[in-house]
Amino acid sequence: MSPASAAAPGTSWFALRVRSRSETLVSGLLAEKGYQSYSPGYAIERRYSDRIKRVEAALFPGYVFCRFSPAGILPVLSTPAVQKVVGIGSRPEAIPDAEMECLRLGVRYGEGVAPCAHMRAGQRVRVRSGVLAGIEGFLVEVLKSRRLVINADILQRAVSVEIDAANVIPV
Repeated sequence: MSPASAAAPGTSWFALRVRSRSETLVSGLLAEKGYQSYSPGYAIERRYSDRIKRVEAALFPGYVFCRFSPAGILPVLSTPAVQKVVGIGSRPEAIPDAEMECLRLGVRYGEGVAPCAHMRAGQRVRVRSGVLAGIEGFLVEVLKSRRLVINADILQRAVSVEIDAANVIPV
């Protein structure tokens, strides 16, 4: 069963602005309150003077995704380190379930997941087979490798994953 189909009626995904470097903490606190939250990360190498260490970093620094009903926003906002719900003006803006599902699948099954610039221009494609089948995004070339860029429009950010260009079709 996909996460979108397991949703409680009347709930939607929203992006929460959280205190810097508090993404994991907020996700845990929301889970304790019974909310479905999502704070994806990726592995990076940090260089220190005497060594290189692989660490986990937030894919969307300063943001956590959470599923809740807009009528029940107060317990979410009262969670420590949560600053606000992302939206237009003072009105929270829901993230489409399809967009969240694309992000979740891309992060879970994609190779070489990394943050990248949000894109508007470019060739929109759909993956035609494999575990990422059906995901739509933009195809870009980075250092002679092809990457699928998956947008999180509400945050104006994106994630890119390595992909075989022969495995995508134009939309």
